[in-house]
Amino acid sequence: MSLSHSSRPVTENMIGISYMLMSVLAGLITASVVKLFSAEMATLSILSVRFVFCMPLLVVFGLMIRGKELWQVNRWDMLALRIFVGHLGIIFWFMSVRTTTLGQATALFQSSAIFVTILAPFLLKEKVGIYRGTAVVCGLIGIFMITNPFSGALSAGAFWGILSALAGAILVITLRKLGKSDTPITVALWHNGVGAMIYPLLLILFLPAELYPLITSNDIGIFVIFGLSASLVQFGFASAYRYGEATVLVPTRYLSVPASALIGWVFWQEAPKWVEVLGMVIVVGSCIFISIREYRLGRASKTSEPFLHKG
Repeated sequence: MSLSHSSRPVTENMIGISYMLMSVLAGLITASVVKLFSAEMATLSILSVRFVFCMPLLVVFGLMIRGKELWQVNRWDMLALRIFVGHLGIIFWFMSVRTTTLGQATALFQSSAIFVTILAPFLLKEKVGIYRGTAVVCGLIGIFMITNPFSGALSAGAFWGILSALAGAILVITLRKLGKSDTPITVALWHNGVGAMIYPLLLILFLPAELYPLITSNDIGIFVIFGLSASLVQFGFASAYRYGEATVLVPTRYLSVPASALIGWVFWQEAPKWVEVLGMVIVVGSCIFISIREYRLGRASKTSEPFLHKG
């Protein structure tokens, strides 16, 4: 059956695109705030702010969607793995944003689709054909170019960015399995709720000197925006895939790569090298092809993948 026979109405795709654009914009705000505070706040402080301030809106979304069952979980084992890998991915991404350009960090994180395709035959028993295999090879070349090996040794930021992509790939695979038994908003609530408890506790135990300046900070408004944007990233992705088709949404999703590079250039004078720009183009192109190919093969997960996003 052709794609045109199963396509959703244009209006639904437009709604999906609107939600995706909202999530991309919220993700850019989240990344910019991390970059803004990276010079004056410890990573643990930024993590504490991000998770604490994102919870209120997520709880509201959870109540709207699931009501009193918002915390009900069926697969606790998979949820624990999702929480562990998800937090690793966010920590790696925060470290990447702190230590490299915004565009490079975003492009490397978004390359997770390439690593998903590499891991899928081993963890999901999926067959990867010549088309997706070729896209993976091209994507790996693009990742190599983004790290700009011609400028010297692999930078710390590129290293953290690659780790964030690997963690993101494992997370997608975990979510595909978890999505068969549990609701995405509930999974997101547990993931963020654990972070909202653990990171402030670690801050009190290991960096108590950071706590008072954080509580008395004049940046409370930015903290609120930070938390709201992190919540909207997840809600926007979930809503986008509920209404729109992957073939329409994926290109919109990857707008975050050039947009991040532009923001880094304008606000932090992070002018990318030509080889990095070419690598970003190759990675984005490969990821779009892989995602659309998966959708056409019926392997794309529309219930869980939206909650991969770093925000």
